[in-house]
Amino acid sequence: MHAKHHQLMNFLLNQNGAYVSATTLAESLNVTDRTIRNYIKEINQNCSDITIISSTLGYAIKQEQIVPHNDFVNDQEMEDALLDCRIIKYLMNKKEYTSYDEIADTFFYSPQTIRSRIQKLTMNIHALGLDVQIDTKVFKGIKMNGSEIQKRVLLESFFTSISVKKEVYKDFVVSGFNSWVDATIVEAVFRIVDMVNKEYELNLEFSMYKKMTIQLIIIIHQINHQHLVEIESEECGSLVSFKEFEVVETLQKHLCDYVNIINGEVVFLVNYLISLQLDLEEAQIEHKDTTIMSKIEAILWQVEKVYGVPTFSESRFRSNISNHIYRIIYPVSHNLLIYNPFVKEAKSQYFFSFSIASHIALLIEKEFLVEIQDSEIAYLAYHIQVILDSQSKKKIKTIILYHRGYERTKLLASKITTYFDELDVCNVEKYSLDYVFSHNYLYIGINLVAAPKGIENLILIQSAFQSSDIKKIRFYLESQNSIIEQSAIYWLQENSPEQMIYQLLRLNDQETFYPSIMKRERISYTSIGNSVAIPHPYFEKEVFKESIIIGVNKQPIVWGNEFVQLVIIYIPSSDIERNEYAFAEFFQKTKSIENVRQLVHAHSKEEFINIWNHI
Repeated sequence: MHAKHHQLMNFLLNQNGAYVSATTLAESLNVTDRTIRNYIKEINQNCSDITIISSTLGYAIKQEQIVPHNDFVNDQEMEDALLDCRIIKYLMNKKEYTSYDEIADTFFYSPQTIRSRIQKLTMNIHALGLDVQIDTKVFKGIKMNGSEIQKRVLLESFFTSISVKKEVYKDFVVSGFNSWVDATIVEAVFRIVDMVNKEYELNLEFSMYKKMTIQLIIIIHQINHQHLVEIESEECGSLVSFKEFEVVETLQKHLCDYVNIINGEVVFLVNYLISLQLDLEEAQIEHKDTTIMSKIEAILWQVEKVYGVPTFSESRFRSNISNHIYRIIYPVSHNLLIYNPFVKEAKSQYFFSFSIASHIALLIEKEFLVEIQDSEIAYLAYHIQVILDSQSKKKIKTIILYHRGYERTKLLASKITTYFDELDVCNVEKYSLDYVFSHNYLYIGINLVAAPKGIENLILIQSAFQSSDIKKIRFYLESQNSIIEQSAIYWLQENSPEQMIYQLLRLNDQETFYPSIMKRERISYTSIGNSVAIPHPYFEKEVFKESIIIGVNKQPIVWGNEFVQLVIIYIPSSDIERNEYAFAEFFQKTKSIENVRQLVHAHSKEEFINIWNHI
């Protein structure tokens, strides 16, 4: 199948069922609209797994065919993926250097093909964040360096990323591991996982089911060939109160005919199951390590002081987050990846929560000397979002001013609060020429005589309260939420995130924020998909004044795992609700690739703002 076909399918798969116009697809693939229509016709004729449907809105992949991880592969990609797994299996237990020719002879490929696959394999390993390296030495060959745990996780990650239909998966595993274990062992592993799934009501989704079965098969082979994990068995005592420990005991009992899972291996398997985030009841852990808990609670207290979010002071939130962090400290200490298939969604939809969670992640890394990946930050973001959703939104404190007619003004005040739920009418006061206004209130003046000029937080209306008066108040309230009008917008041609961020800050005389913004980028890239990135400073104790700097780059640049063309630098305000509103607006305005395309094609600030306000 044509390479452009796969680019087209991958692009549509990333839209999660949303329709995309032929024009947008053509621009993305650098072809004509007619070519796009021909591609779609050819894909639908030749591909049995994917169907592209059309409507007046454009094209989309049939909803039920959308699978996580963008894991559609063709025959060549399948062959390449299987070769990667064979190479990993071959290298992971080799203690000496191996030549490319030896690997090529083993798998019946040319040395050039093997060299090419290993180069790509090295890049993919780096992208996973695993502590495994393929060391290359001239005249000696190659060797895989890394701990036994990291090698096992590497093999499992690569094998389970291959897209295989559920009904043929067992046969696929038998074929993929026939050089390691007998088919009867594979059958037994599947049967045992099915039993555990039912007994503990895990409701394993297929991707998680694949990970568990493959890791057990790898464990059986590695233990039986004396390739053991190096974990202190004393850690067992810290994990006994975890529900996952009970699951491992059950697995241990049913796998005893095939492998002897000793204490160090028990520790690894418990940590591995914790990393999968299984749907286990009784997740609360008794007899927690008090030292670890005190460190976690100190982190939550520090985060609350910075953001004003009750991560510590409200016991239910403190309990939920600290319990979650306590659970994941153990697997991340062994650099086990926390399984989360919805990282991208969390990062884009809950961007403000993700930013707070990134701060927590950095503090955890410093305190426990571990590395926290985006998959775990996303879980922390869910907890933060629950807190934000639970908080009652602040209302605007309002004072009604009148010249005469106190009783009538009181009635009108009730009418105003009925129309505008955002207002909290604190008092009704009589206006005089020496009246002193405060910046802490919104003032609504009723039939005021000789009303003062230039008071920004004063709205003058008539007691009749007609539609024109309602519009005045509504316009004021909407202007308080205005984000885009005061922003600076630039059109640039940069080649990297670092260059883009620095130039935008320089053009707006805000270079002092560069170190803090780059610190935030190092925690987790701020690209959110749809060609958009929202860089912002790492939140600490500074009080910021809100500022928005927008950059449209002439061409997309690589930003983490995304391509980005629209960059929105947000310098936050000191008001946490304002920041939450701003990030929510950025997401709403850019969640459609069609809308982003329109914004990127704007040629002036006025055109950009007009498009933004009409999205």
